[in-house]
Amino acid sequence: MPFFQLDDSSLVPFQRQAISSGVYEEEIEELLWDNLEELTGENLFRVARQPVLPLGRPDVLALDKQGRIVVIEVKRDVDRTLLAQALEYAGWARTVGLDEMASRYHGGAAGFWEDWQEFTGTDTPTLVVRQPQLVLVARTFEPKTAQALEFLLDNNLPVKLLKVAFYADDDGHRFLNVEWENEPETTLSALSATVPAGDATTSAQAVDFREVSLAEVAAVVGAPRDLVWVRPKKGERYDAVLLSNGHIRLSDGREFRSPSGAAMAAAEVVSYDGWYAWRLDEAGATLNEIRHQIAAAQASEEAIPGDPAGE
Repeated sequence: MPFFQLDDSSLVPFQRQAISSGVYEEEIEELLWDNLEELTGENLFRVARQPVLPLGRPDVLALDKQGRIVVIEVKRDVDRTLLAQALEYAGWARTVGLDEMASRYHGGAAGFWEDWQEFTGTDTPTLVVRQPQLVLVARTFEPKTAQALEFLLDNNLPVKLLKVAFYADDDGHRFLNVEWENEPETTLSALSATVPAGDATTSAQAVDFREVSLAEVAAVVGAPRDLVWVRPKKGERYDAVLLSNGHIRLSDGREFRSPSGAAMAAAEVVSYDGWYAWRLDEAGATLNEIRHQIAAAQASEEAIPGDPAGE
């Protein structure tokens, strides 16, 4: 799929960058670990990066809120050998529990349990679900391997394919194209599970909430607006301001373009999904809820009714 920059009435093509497999995998893995929510669109609990398993080293291990292990494997080009390896990682994930995840946790085994309970919002640890999810991230999928993957997807097996490619313009600016393969369209029932009752709804037309920028959120809520993140289990509170340019300014003056970057800097943690952390006031909507409202309103071509914070 060609990409173009619009220059008056002319189309200026972006060139896809030719990157060696090692450089591609290292760079994408780094971007995934630091921007897991933005790239996958899921709120995931980071467990480990490049953990050493008896059968190899998957790139990223994570958990979702239901306790399902998510194995993420990054390859520039996926062929049958690499697919078999990734499936072996998924097979291993079916056999392990929370103790195994704790032993591999990037924040240390002692900190796993409290962090996991905070992530799931429960008083007791959510147990592992014995159906892991496999996410393959690649630039291309070898044709015969793609057919095998289509068979897995057609039979509703927990496999996701994420195509990621680097592009550059004539001035050397780099761009990242992220595209889910065979991603189902967002339906009313699927979106209603993530948008609180009483918020704007959507039509059957899909609008990807991941494309809603922080600047759009700032415009809707009337920035500048105060943000707060309360962590009751740790007895911590962080305050920030959402600026009209879509940046988040912490109380020490540092500014961040992403909610997760602001959250990780505020709490001095390796990973945290800031879209779920920051709220408009303590009882207000989270930034994640607001971006879903915006996506829903765009899908139905209706204005968002009132202030998402309830004011």
